[in-house]
Amino acid sequence: MRLLLTFALLIFAAGCDIQPPVPPMTQLQLRQLQSRSYENRDLKTAMRAVINALLDDGFIIKNADKDLGFVQASKEMDISGGMGPFVGFGGVFSNQQARYSNSSIVDCSGTLTTTGNSTNVRLIFQSKTLDNFGVSMGVNVLTDPFYYQNIFVKIDKSLFLEKENLGR
Repeated sequence: MRLLLTFALLIFAAGCDIQPPVPPMTQLQLRQLQSRSYENRDLKTAMRAVINALLDDGFIIKNADKDLGFVQASKEMDISGGMGPFVGFGGVFSNQQARYSNSSIVDCSGTLTTTGNSTNVRLIFQSKTLDNFGVSMGVNVLTDPFYYQNIFVKIDKSLFLEKENLGR
């Protein structure tokens, strides 16, 4: 019996996919992820494209200054799925003080700088999870390459529409 149990444990352990932890990104890797350069684009056109892309993605523009090349926006999302305190059955069997993830706010800060005839865009996205009482449960900088790729594709499309006078 002991031999059978040991064999079963070895089979189970061999089936587990153990992967080493992913090392955190370096500052240079993070900047490369967050930045794009747009050739033959003036600051004003690039700023409009960034703002339009953020709006298309559901962000509300909080602040924008073309002279400083700065834009700030945020987007709030309900992440409770409409289940409220019933998420994970935690609220059903507990008192009214049950704490659960209720919403997420994604903040964006961006800078635009010109170098020669190109404009460099750097966007930083930060996600904050709030509980049902509005208290922060955690804040982290987004490092998902697909998230940044998605927003830069929207900026590319916005620049194309602007160039073709279709974005007005």
